[in-house]
Amino acid sequence: MPDRIEGVFIYEKEATIGTGHTAKKVKQKMYCLAKETDKDEVEIRYLGANDEPLNIVEKIPKEEFIRSFTFQPYYFERKAAHNEQKVNKHILTAEEHARRDELYSAEFEFNNALKLDEENLRANFGVGNVYLKMGEKEKAREIFVKISKIDAIFEEHNKHFFNECGIQLRKQELYEEALDYYKKALEVSPQDENLFFNVSRAHFEKGDVEKAQEYISKALEINPEFKEGKAFISYMTEKQEKGAVKTQAQKEPAEKPEQKPKEKIRHKESREEQSKGFVVKKIS
Repeated sequence: MPDRIEGVFIYEKEATIGTGHTAKKVKQKMYCLAKETDKDEVEIRYLGANDEPLNIVEKIPKEEFIRSFTFQPYYFERKAAHNEQKVNKHILTAEEHARRDELYSAEFEFNNALKLDEENLRANFGVGNVYLKMGEKEKAREIFVKISKIDAIFEEHNKHFFNECGIQLRKQELYEEALDYYKKALEVSPQDENLFFNVSRAHFEKGDVEKAQEYISKALEINPEFKEGKAFISYMTEKQEKGAVKTQAQKEPAEKPEQKPKEKIRHKESREEQSKGFVVKKIS
C-alpha cells in the first residue's frame, strides 16, 4: 500500500439474499476512489456502473479503512485493456458479417463496439460503409462527418483511415466538410502536395474552378514534378473547354481517383486509373 492512501480500492462485504431455505450468503464487491486527508481520515467515493465516481463522499478513519479496503493497482488500465478486447471482438464479428453481406448483423455488432468506444475509428468506418451498402445515405453521412471531427484520425498510426474519410465525404458531396477535413490535415502535414491535390479536387467538384487552380498550383510549388497534379490541370482545362464544368448548384462529381496523402502504405494502380492520366500515387 502506498505511504499516503490514494487510488482505487475494493471493499468486500457479505450479504444474505433470499429467505428461509433459499437464503444464501454472497460476497459483494464495491470499488471506490480513495484519498487520505490531513486528519487521519480517508475520503472515499464509490464507483458507478461505468466507473464514474459518485457524488456522495464518505469519510472513514484511516485505521478502519486499512482494515477493510484493499488497494487495486492499475485498475483503470486493466479495465481499459479488457474493454478493448471486447470492442475488438465485436469489430471482428461485424467485419465477418459484412464480408458475407449480412449487413444487419454487421450493423448490430459495429454498434455494440461503438457502445463501448464511441470514437473507435475502425468501428465507425465499418458501420459507415455498411450504411452505404444498405442504401442508408443519411446515416452514412452522419458517420463520416463524425469521423472527420475525431482528432485521433490525424495520428500517425491511423493513416490507413485518413484518406478513406476524405473520399467518403467527397462521394457524399459533403464538399464543405471535406474541405474542413483536409484543411485540418494540412495543419499537420503542410508540405504534402497530395493533400493540396485533394483540396483542389474538392473545390473543382464543388464548382469553384478558381480555388481548384489555386490549390493545385500550391501542390506543384511543393513538387514541380508532381505528375498527377499536372494531369489534373490538363483535366480541368479540358473540362472547361468542353463547357463541362458545373457550378456548385449543378455540381457533377469528377471521375478521378482520390490522391493519397504521403504514407508508407503502397496502393495498386488500376488499369482504369492508369488510362485516365493521373492515379493514386504510390508513396514509399
